[in-house]
Amino acid sequence: MTVRTAAVSGDVAPREAECAKHQPQAGEVLNEREALAISLAERIALDPHTVTDDFFSELKQVFSENEIVEMVFACGIFNWGNKFNITMHMDSDDTSSYGSDMAYRQESLV
Repeated sequence: MTVRTAAVSGDVAPREAECAKHQPQAGEVLNEREALAISLAERIALDPHTVTDDFFSELKQVFSENEIVEMVFACGIFNWGNKFNITMHMDSDDTSSYGSDMAYRQESLV
């Protein structure tokens, strides 16, 4: 569930929809920096081998090396945290304002 005020809902919803697309493109909703940052995050999460030299060249056209390092670091930390929480079947407790009773898939690799 997404929580936001009605005042920003109309502005935020189209941007969220564009961000949810596979490899979003710059256009009316996202600027080039936003689209490339989302593409980087998706590539790191799904298959880091797709962060090629050519893609780094694209990133370097709009981001400084420090910005790229910060984005890669942030993506790595968030991906690690997500995998840790899923592996450990983390859940919130009764004192949390977040929902509890998380459902985790129980699938086998074989």
